[in-house]
Amino acid sequence: MLTSVAPATTPPPAPGVMPSAANEDPLAQLRDLHLPQAVADWPPALGWWLLAGLVLLAIVWVGRTLYRRHKGKAYRRVAQRELKAIEAAYAQTEDARRALIALQLLMKRVAVKAFGRDEVAALTGVTWTQFLDATGATSQFSLGPGELLIDGPYQSAQDLSGIELTALFSICAAWLKNHSKTDKVVTPAASEQTP
Repeated sequence: MLTSVAPATTPPPAPGVMPSAANEDPLAQLRDLHLPQAVADWPPALGWWLLAGLVLLAIVWVGRTLYRRHKGKAYRRVAQRELKAIEAAYAQTEDARRALIALQLLMKRVAVKAFGRDEVAALTGVTWTQFLDATGATSQFSLGPGELLIDGPYQSAQDLSGIELTALFSICAAWLKNHSKTDKVVTPAASEQTP
């Protein structure tokens, strides 16, 4: 006897339902996420361009300011070298009058360069030392060894002390390094008005 076995038929799926095997995981049928392309590093966004421009401007401004300051103080460096040369010449020859004359000329040249000819050229004697005191924030020129700048070049060599001259070199070096403009600068006209 032949028996025929009818194939097992599965009922058709309901509309809107996907056919699936009983052992199959429904999540396995999902596709992987489609990721967007990575953002390119170049060209940078507008904000980065602006920031780079600002940084570049700041670097140029700082460089220019430092360069101007360096060039503006060049006369100080030259004057300090000349002061050392005057000191060396005095150490070799011990000619105090020549050293005082050279020192007086150096100080006057530096003051004219720093403060202008109109303000400095006419200063002599006590007004000159008061000017140096005011611009150097000291009293050593009017009341200390700086008095040698007033009449030292006209004294005899025996009256000049090497210790005073050495002290004068040191206060002149300090003035060359630190002088600055001040509101209380003594001019000849102002010194004549004070009693």
